[in-house]
Amino acid sequence: MVVHIDKIHFLGAIFSFIILAAVFVLVRERHLKEKYSLAWFLIGLFILVMSIFEGLMDWFGDLIGVYYAPSAFFGLLIACAYLLLLNMSVSISHLKMHNKALTQELGLTKLRFEELEQKVNRSGHD
Repeated sequence: MVVHIDKIHFLGAIFSFIILAAVFVLVRERHLKEKYSLAWFLIGLFILVMSIFEGLMDWFGDLIGVYYAPSAFFGLLIACAYLLLLNMSVSISHLKMHNKALTQELGLTKLRFEELEQKVNRSGHD
């Protein structure tokens, strides 16, 4: 396989290295969980591979029936973005349900504490 890199492929490779490095640093500094980093690593690697091997992008365009291969590439990246948004929506929904359960549990605990405090105050006066 012949590796031919022009300006746009070089920029794609640089962009993928930036994504990979940023994800690595974010995971290392615990700003990003490992389970979310996997998708970003895969996207970064995909962009890197597609940027380095020009023939692969043409092959992928032919595979899905798109004449202009970069359009197929951008279409795939947009699909990946939608999948990431769906993943984030699921995570936010889960966190919202968890937050609601914790708030209710805190309210019940506070109510029990106030009831116990009132019983203690009444027994102290008797």
